[in-house]
Amino acid sequence: MIVTTNRYVVKAEYAAQNQEYIRRVMGELRALHRSDIRYEVFMQDDGKTFIHLRCCANEEARKVFDQLQSFQMFQAALAESRPEVPPDTATHLTLVGSTSDLFS
Repeated sequence: MIVTTNRYVVKAEYAAQNQEYIRRVMGELRALHRSDIRYEVFMQDDGKTFIHLRCCANEEARKVFDQLQSFQMFQAALAESRPEVPPDTATHLTLVGSTSDLFS
């Protein structure tokens, strides 16, 4: 399992557009009906700090995710928006425990 997290802060005026790009990624992922990719994005109370959590069952699933057209567009638009705090380097996590099976 490959689990990564990423955090960044956008300018307040870009937050709604960032959310729209995230919705597009979610839509493309849902349309694929893949049970080997889990992706959650959270926004902090400030309305402009985003935290992404991506769980891929294997390397093949990670590659599929990275090649999504909507994800590539999201990344390009985010970079172009010049975030207040740019995305940190993706942090890889090791699952210690969960209340449910991530991939069933």
